[in-house]
Amino acid sequence: MQKITKYIPLAAAALLGGISAQAQEPIEPIMVTIPAAIFEMGSEDQETTKPVHTVNLKTFSMGIYEVTVKEYRRFVEATNYDAPQNCRHEVDDWMKPFSEGSWDSNFPTRSEYMPVVCIGWKGANAYAEWIAKETGKPYRLPSEAEWEYAALGGARTKFHFGDDPDGTEICAYANTSDLAGENFLQRSTNTSYVNFAGGKFNCVDHEGFTAIVGTYKPNQFGLYNMISNVFEFLADCYHPNYEDAPADGSARTDGTCERRVVRGNSWHWKANPLTHRAGFTDFVGGIEGFRLALDGEAPAKTAETQLFETELAAEQTRAKKRYAATPAYPATVQNLKLDQNENMVTLSWDAVTGEGLHTYRVYRNFFEGGRFRLIADNLMKPVFRDANAAPHIYEYRVVAVQENRQGDYSNSVITKGGWIPLTNRLEAEHFSKAEGTTPAYSHDEHRLTAGVTGRGGIGENAVLDYQVDIQEAGTFELSHRVASIRDGKGFELWLDGKKLTTSKILNTGGYWKWKTQPGDTIRLTAGRHHLQIRSLDTNWKLNWIGFAKIS
Repeated sequence: MQKITKYIPLAAAALLGGISAQAQEPIEPIMVTIPAAIFEMGSEDQETTKPVHTVNLKTFSMGIYEVTVKEYRRFVEATNYDAPQNCRHEVDDWMKPFSEGSWDSNFPTRSEYMPVVCIGWKGANAYAEWIAKETGKPYRLPSEAEWEYAALGGARTKFHFGDDPDGTEICAYANTSDLAGENFLQRSTNTSYVNFAGGKFNCVDHEGFTAIVGTYKPNQFGLYNMISNVFEFLADCYHPNYEDAPADGSARTDGTCERRVVRGNSWHWKANPLTHRAGFTDFVGGIEGFRLALDGEAPAKTAETQLFETELAAEQTRAKKRYAATPAYPATVQNLKLDQNENMVTLSWDAVTGEGLHTYRVYRNFFEGGRFRLIADNLMKPVFRDANAAPHIYEYRVVAVQENRQGDYSNSVITKGGWIPLTNRLEAEHFSKAEGTTPAYSHDEHRLTAGVTGRGGIGENAVLDYQVDIQEAGTFELSHRVASIRDGKGFELWLDGKKLTTSKILNTGGYWKWKTQPGDTIRLTAGRHHLQIRSLDTNWKLNWIGFAKIS
């Protein structure tokens, strides 16, 4: 009996293609021949892609699609492969921590014709070795050089079709972070691509997460989804740059191989240029898959491959019809304005016109530069008053909505910092002005939170200014919630131009390990004051400073 899970809403036999009690032959990939070539590999844009070097590739062939769930199913059934049963695949503000999930039971996968995920590099390589053994053809994972040349199709631009500086063309070629994905994130998780991992492109690819392979335009070689759908595991061990990289295009397998190269990108991120590199440990997630390569010219299609191709074509047609039938998204809201009076913020904007009824949604972030969250919905008029506005600096944006589809975001408007009531803690990101540091999200105390950081942590001479309203005079015991990669000099705390104390920072074990550390006891008077944090060192991050009143 075929297992149907809560993550794959498929009709059993019809969509899963039927499962025979008898082992079935492998579905060999649909391949295309990549002619021999000499090309310049790498880019001057990043240290990891240097030096640019000449690679002499022999003729090889590559799968035009990522390996699908349907293909991988043959492998698991034939070998009883012990696939991972925990995967990082569910979405909230970020990919949730590892939870129960596998190659045939995960959040993004809704069709047998989507890329197989939740397998890790070992699962991808095991499949390649199995199909090579079963067919007698030396199928394998592509090398990094083969992948880059094949992906770019001979181009020297960011993507095979050009640079796309306005981000308006890529959705025809890739499943990436876009307006459709933004709609999905906001409806399902109340979070945003805006101000996250590069943001989103200004187009619509019609998918919120993984797409059926081959539903977008191919590149010059006839390869699909090379830019983005899922990351693709390659044969190479990851090295931090191209020093001593093979010149013949073969996979680089020297070193410890603790990390393997992945290329391309996934539906959950804004796609990077095709020269971009990354290295994963044997990470098992819902956004990583693979495709196959083979030395020499593409082999003839087997009967099983032809049947698969026919079935896939039908699924692709259904997906493209769904895309074509999607109504246009509402227009972008224009001319958003903000009027602020203490804790009351009034927003106004130009009404969106056009056929049908439009309503509006208002979004606000935790801090300036943070991701936007919904705070008001179903507004009929182009005005909104926020009587619960916080006194720190953050932003608003507004969208128009029609039939649950929201258009792109308006311009942002930013509040002025007010007086923050000083209770038991002061959130680090609630500064009125800062130099040498920036606010950022982090996962601490088992929740999404925010703090301040920077490149290499907070800057050595960073200064953060706060406008605090101390409700009651007294003696306070200080503490600070920090993450640090080493012991450091810490920071000074100043009030109205006078130094209160110095707090050292102790190594917490890394930038992702947060600990609360004790500070001095200080005396504070009631009223409004200017509080200042002056950093004395780098390599640390700050979540909050605690003020526990003891007398």
